[in-house]
Amino acid sequence: MGKDDLFRKRKGQKADQLERLQRERAIGLRFLIVCEGKKTEPQYFMEFCQFHQLRTSRVRVAPGDTGSSPGSVVACAEELFDEDNKLGADCYDRIFCVIDRDKHATYDEALKRIQELNGENKPFVAIPSIPCFEYWLLLHFTYTRGFFQATGKKSICDCVVSELRKQQGFSGYDKGQNGIYSLLRDKMSTAIKHAKRAEKDAKQTGEDNPSTDVHHLVAELQDLAASHGRKR
Repeated sequence: MGKDDLFRKRKGQKADQLERLQRERAIGLRFLIVCEGKKTEPQYFMEFCQFHQLRTSRVRVAPGDTGSSPGSVVACAEELFDEDNKLGADCYDRIFCVIDRDKHATYDEALKRIQELNGENKPFVAIPSIPCFEYWLLLHFTYTRGFFQATGKKSICDCVVSELRKQQGFSGYDKGQNGIYSLLRDKMSTAIKHAKRAEKDAKQTGEDNPSTDVHHLVAELQDLAASHGRKR
């Protein structure tokens, strides 16, 4: 086979692959989840998708590659959203930005930017945890609205992790470890109930420390899994 024939064959294969991708994209909802954490949050959501057999063409989970801050997460999400749109066909129906309040200076700026993107009819959704994602994990075991703050050499997030390590089976918890979703999967309904209760209390009291919106993302993923994922 000559070079010209080989080139045409490869070009045709790429065109076929793109056509298949575009057909698949056009059927049903597609989500993009961009996480502030490099390991804990992305692994949690990827494990969710693997368990429910949600393909990467349906849900893409990505760490924020440009730095660990809410602002960088939104910037990364915008970049991935724009890159995806260049493929044509159906674009993402939801772009979830999973961020922590912690002590990040760009937290309010990130929320404002997401509001601006919504005004441009771009479906960006903020999924904050206050003070951090580990509060969502803690809610699988217990309900608490006790105020978290830095103590001594412990950061505010370290204090949440300390509470999480008191729970059965989590004494050795470390950020970025594998299998967190599998360990907590059977407690999901408890976590959602507790997160809703915390959200309601935060609105009533005006104090959002601690609280989380992760249950909203989980609910969307559960609905997607029911229609496009694992048949249970």
